[in-house]
Amino acid sequence: MIKIPYGLSDFRTLIKEKFFYQDRTEFIEKLENWNSKFPVFLRPRRFGKSLFISALHYYYGLEHKDQFQELFGKLYIGRHPTAAANNYLILRFDFSRIDTATHESTYEGFLRNVLSGARRFLSVYSDYFPLQLEAVESEKSPEAVVKYIFDCVIQNEVQHKIYLLIDEYDHFANELLSFDMDRFKSDISRNGFVRKFYESLKTAAGEGILDRIFITGVSPVTLDSLTSGFNISDNISLNPVFHNMMGFTHEELKAILRESDIPEQKIPAMTSNLAEWYNGYLFAPDETRSLFNPDMVLYFIKEYRIKNRYPYEMLDVNIVSDYRKIRNIFKIGGPENERFELLEKLVEEGSIQFSLTRLYNLESVFTQDDFLSLLFYMGMLTLKEAKSLRWQFEIPNYVIKKLYFEYFASIFLAKTRFFNTRIPIGDAIEQLVNEAKPEPFFKIVEYVLTENHSNRDEMAYGEKHIKSLMTGLLFQFEAYFIRSEYETAKGYVDLFLEKTPDKPINYEIALELKYVKKSAKKTLNKVVKEAEEQLTRYMASERFSRPDVRGFYVVFFGGTLYQWGEFGKY
Repeated sequence: MIKIPYGLSDFRTLIKEKFFYQDRTEFIEKLENWNSKFPVFLRPRRFGKSLFISALHYYYGLEHKDQFQELFGKLYIGRHPTAAANNYLILRFDFSRIDTATHESTYEGFLRNVLSGARRFLSVYSDYFPLQLEAVESEKSPEAVVKYIFDCVIQNEVQHKIYLLIDEYDHFANELLSFDMDRFKSDISRNGFVRKFYESLKTAAGEGILDRIFITGVSPVTLDSLTSGFNISDNISLNPVFHNMMGFTHEELKAILRESDIPEQKIPAMTSNLAEWYNGYLFAPDETRSLFNPDMVLYFIKEYRIKNRYPYEMLDVNIVSDYRKIRNIFKIGGPENERFELLEKLVEEGSIQFSLTRLYNLESVFTQDDFLSLLFYMGMLTLKEAKSLRWQFEIPNYVIKKLYFEYFASIFLAKTRFFNTRIPIGDAIEQLVNEAKPEPFFKIVEYVLTENHSNRDEMAYGEKHIKSLMTGLLFQFEAYFIRSEYETAKGYVDLFLEKTPDKPINYEIALELKYVKKSAKKTLNKVVKEAEEQLTRYMASERFSRPDVRGFYVVFFGGTLYQWGEFGKY
């Protein structure tokens, strides 16, 4: 049985302690043969970027030459080594863990991280830089620190070139972007300290001191803010050649499950479930093989092994902390209410078209396309179809859909007594799925609608709106999959709550929803009859005609609950 390297990003630890490692070293060769020496690779958080940076460090760092066979011998690159293996001085920076509360804390954090990388460099390669470790501490700015390093290389006539590795280049900047656009512009772009730092790197690359640079991050916003200061980079993130450099394919997932001693008969269903929860990421228009988020997969396997059953929480809490910053994203570049209209469209229709922003210009208006593109880069949307003008994007998987709907519901709950407690909602849902009593839940939907309803809303409200709100409320539990427009032989039921593995509930629930505007009061009886007929037709299907499946219709009139009924109990 393989050892799961959950949370580990040090390549040497994985290999020496025999943890599972999905071989991605063929991309080391591809990068080395690429037409640019300064690539940038963007992927959402927790997609394996730090581990890949670590692999590059051990492969190219001359200090690890005597470990080459032990670390890479069984991998692709060990069987096909390149001439540059273990032939570089590695200068490595990580720009996560920076306090962005103030300009001063951001600057000090950035400088501290640069100094940390410089100290390691001068310490590891002390044979080349005698007595120079302490002197770097006197440098007072990030650009001065790297200039000192480059000057040391020249003064000591070091024959080896530098390979610069930068991980999470934009982590702190994305935080800054989400709550203070002005500070982002002053610190990152224009003539800020970050831009000056990258200008120093460009100069060193031009002088041949920096031979190669590899940068990872999440979005191109920060990179594009540095264009004049660092216009030598090559963004390879959307290139199909590098699409699978991080993440797991379907076939790789199946192999991991087998190596984890999952019984063969369970693998097809488990693969299907995990695909629904964690798969769906496409980053290149010419690529058809979607990718699983590797962190989520390893989390699942780790948790599954504890009790040989699906984890109680399918969503890793560490990822939740990253993605639940979605509300901050919706405030970037404009009022939250304007972005909320886009969210409504997305959760109601499931996909959206826009022109992907490749080059941001934050000195001009932050457009709707800019905002939606940022959601794509952060893993909140994924490519569905590449069209000639605007591409089609969709929510990648159930995990992200859950976060969208939770946010959607939270907007409405903020105006109600449920803002500080969701216990009554949970109690009502428990009665729905375990006692087949839907009225308490319908009453909560009515209350939330009433608190948010106005004459102005009457023009916009519809069944899709009610359905999105109801879905958002239901998403707080993981005992069921929420199926929208679930297909039966007799049509499409609006919502179906389907049992999930190892999380038993007493009843699966089919819901048919109707909404009638106050101006259409005369149609109420007709709509109720239509709801009854539709539900009867759906419940006659083979999938629903079981004792553990219960069906209900509900009709809302304006913001109030008008009538509900159960299949077979009219």
